[in-house]
Amino acid sequence: MLMKNLLFPHIFQLIGWIMFVPSMIAGGIIFSGFLPFDGIMDHLSYEGMTETIVNDIVIIGIALGSLFIVCSKERIEDEMTSSIRLSSILNSIYAYVALLVACTILINGVDFIIFAFINLSILPILFVCNFRLEMHRYNKMFADEEQD
Repeated sequence: MLMKNLLFPHIFQLIGWIMFVPSMIAGGIIFSGFLPFDGIMDHLSYEGMTETIVNDIVIIGIALGSLFIVCSKERIEDEMTSSIRLSSILNSIYAYVALLVACTILINGVDFIIFAFINLSILPILFVCNFRLEMHRYNKMFADEEQD
């Protein structure tokens, strides 16, 4: 099976969460004023090279964390899991593109920059939510069949 060979080992899922969550928090604090930290930007001063390095670290942390979460094996990786994974990624792409088109039409100015930052993580979040929901449904159905 081709997809099975392209997935990272299961431990990368944990590594991905360890990279993704702090990067998202740091990115939210640094890039926007929509978090409930009144005046925090007055105390944080990033300029020049430091600003570039911090921004790059946050973006790379989000991107690599997302990749590791989405593209790592489950504890039990079988053909059904691969089928659910493929279906979930397809559904996530449809939802992502619909949301991207709608937000591109409806959001302008500085708010679009905030959306662009959030947009970095929308696809993997949609995938993880969809995949976990479908796996839960499958496991519940399988458990119900075993009881009968």
